Amino acid sequence: MNLRTKLLIGYLIFVAALVVLGGWSAWHLLEMGGVSRNILANNYDSVVAGQGMRESLDRQGSAVLFALLGHLEPALTKLTEERGRFDAHFQRAANNITEPAEPGIIESIRRDRDTYYQQVDRFLAQLKASRRAVPTGPGARATAALDPGGQFIRLEASLHQLQSDCDNLIQVNQRAMVAKSEAAAGVARRWFLTTLVIAGSLVVAGGGLAAFLANRIVRPLRELGATMARIAGGDLEAKAQVGSRDEVGILAAGFNSMAERIRQLRRSDLGKLLVAQQTTEAAIDSLYNPVIVTDAQGGVTKLNPAAEEIFGPEQENIGKHVGEIAHDSRIALAVSETLSSQRPVAGEGAASVLPLVVDGSEHAFRLRTTPMRDDEGRLLGAVTLLEDITHLREIDRIKSDFIATASHELRTPLTSVQMTVHLLLEEAAGALTGKQHEVLEACREDCDRLERLMRDLLDLSKIEAGESAPHLSRISARDLVTAAA
Repeated sequence: MNLRTKLLIGYLIFVAALVVLGGWSAWHLLEMGGVSRNILANNYDSVVAGQGMRESLDRQGSAVLFALLGHLEPALTKLTEERGRFDAHFQRAANNITEPAEPGIIESIRRDRDTYYQQVDRFLAQLKASRRAVPTGPGARATAALDPGGQFIRLEASLHQLQSDCDNLIQVNQRAMVAKSEAAAGVARRWFLTTLVIAGSLVVAGGGLAAFLANRIVRPLRELGATMARIAGGDLEAKAQVGSRDEVGILAAGFNSMAERIRQLRRSDLGKLLVAQQTTEAAIDSLYNPVIVTDAQGGVTKLNPAAEEIFGPEQENIGKHVGEIAHDSRIALAVSETLSSQRPVAGEGAASVLPLVVDGSEHAFRLRTTPMRDDEGRLLGAVTLLEDITHLREIDRIKSDFIATASHELRTPLTSVQMTVHLLLEEAAGALTGKQHEVLEACREDCDRLERLMRDLLDLSKIEAGESAPHLSRISARDLVTAAA
């Protein structure tokens, strides 16, 4: 049996256990939902109907009282509306008889309702007759509001009896709801405990199966790992003793073959390889400029001591992407461009100079990145050299300062010479001969050319210092060559 089949069987058992537990839980949840729906359907509707009848009776009693006080027409309208509402609630309760005591209560409500309706009708009829018999004039309204025969007191008694019947209906259904809720809670607790026991059993069984399968799979891997550790420690004669025929056994056989090949290589070319590796590392470490060696994915594989002064110890940075350790994004960009194009990348100009801090002072570096390939031309990685040009930058700065200073200092005597030549040409010092005038004209042209050169030098120093930007424009090549000639 291969490793895939073992894992598949273990997963299928777990899935089957989950399906059983899920089905069991879902079934009982559906039953609990049915119990809850039955409580609402069987008793809640009756409670709502009873409360509706109770409220309707209160409003009917108020309407009768209004009629007694002389507001007969509004009271009749209100009474008709409330009787319709009461009858609707009563019909709803009569159609939802679910408890043994409900038929008797419903019948009692029907009987007491009919009695109350009859008494109210007689009472209102007597009130109407009493209003027609009473003469109009002062005091007639008070006379009409009298209770003929004391029937209002009997109406109140009938109303209280009917309200008591409605309260009895509400209480019966409320007690039934409480009892059913407690019963449902007990069933839910039993189902919860049962589900918990089943889940615990499945967990224990699954844990045992997982431990069994893990032991069958991990034991050969442990044997293989122990053999690898022995070989890494220098015991190249070690062999993995794995007798299974699954993928782990195949891996162990391949590992043993690899170990045998390593033993052969060690006896043949290992010495040469070690010498070549040590020579290469010594050459890189001896370089004055920082060197970063990366693999084909941009991961750092080597830092020489000069690079460690900038980016930190080599052991902490091995394996990290060059973008994580580089203090300037241009380094990672150059490595990425070299790896993608497989061509050298060299930064030129002031914009390509990287300012990096070494031993607390800022140095200027020029970036050069070159791809590494094996004998067959396959890309192995890239070598990044940071050329320290701090001294060159300093020399360039001194040169620029000298040019700027010299140009500025020479302008003062040149201005004096120009002014003197101008005064002589204007014959401020006396008349000139033709030959003298020609010589002074040539001298003035040379002074003007010298002034233009100094202005160009000053402009160049300002551009190098970043104080001004060069102004580019088109010029005729013929005019340029002619002026130079």
